[in-house]
Amino acid sequence: MNRLRFFSLGSGSSGNCYYIGNAKRGILIDAGIGARSIKKRLKCAGISMEQILAVFVTHDHFDHIKAVSALGNKEHIPVYSTQKILDGINNNIKLREKLEISAQKTIENFQSVQIGDFTITSFPLSHDASDNSGYKIDYQGLTFTVATDLGCPNEYLHKYIAQSDILILEANYDEIMLQTGPYPEKLKQRVAGDCGHLGNQQTADILMKSSTDKLKYLFLCHLSQQNNKPELALDAVKGTVPKHTLINVLPRTDISEFFEFLKV
Repeated sequence: MNRLRFFSLGSGSSGNCYYIGNAKRGILIDAGIGARSIKKRLKCAGISMEQILAVFVTHDHFDHIKAVSALGNKEHIPVYSTQKILDGINNNIKLREKLEISAQKTIENFQSVQIGDFTITSFPLSHDASDNSGYKIDYQGLTFTVATDLGCPNEYLHKYIAQSDILILEANYDEIMLQTGPYPEKLKQRVAGDCGHLGNQQTADILMKSSTDKLKYLFLCHLSQQNNKPELALDAVKGTVPKHTLINVLPRTDISEFFEFLKV
């Protein structure tokens, strides 16, 4: 049995990209760092671009889509997302090159697609983008859920967290650091709003409500450089997940450790 493999290529406002795969092939969740950086960081893990089967985009903000056109148009890697997000990608004025129609693949919420050995299911999340999706990835009896950039939970997030062996969940800001920090008041309200980002305490509350004994690994993602610290995020979620759950904070700009998982 091929172990499920994961590492982060970047997680934060400077760019987000995650690899989920096995020894032979895998997928990317988001491509918010430069294409050269993606190639370089994949190579560090012994992975070539030819091994990437698809990119699944959570939403159309630039820190999640910076390289999608390069990967889709030049590397011929299909880019999956809802039609609203695909349209939003090509309406994003920060992108130098539009994503060609031939590279676009639609996966609407609650649809599942089979990519190699992976079954990927999309579900809706709340954020101030054209649309926003979380993803549940099923692989040989393991369930891996990704939920980032969301202002508040919904019933689908709780449902898929309860099914998860492995979870990436946003912990964007510490509430006190945001309130007392340098952001303008309007931006503070946007970040803390229902279509903004999850604060540490919100993340803790979600985990307390929805995590089960099934959860073996928790990765906290998209920590704000200005409004959070890894130790604050870790402290907030202590006691909210089973004692056997291993908790990691994903680095903002660097490659993470390389993790492998096997169904027990």
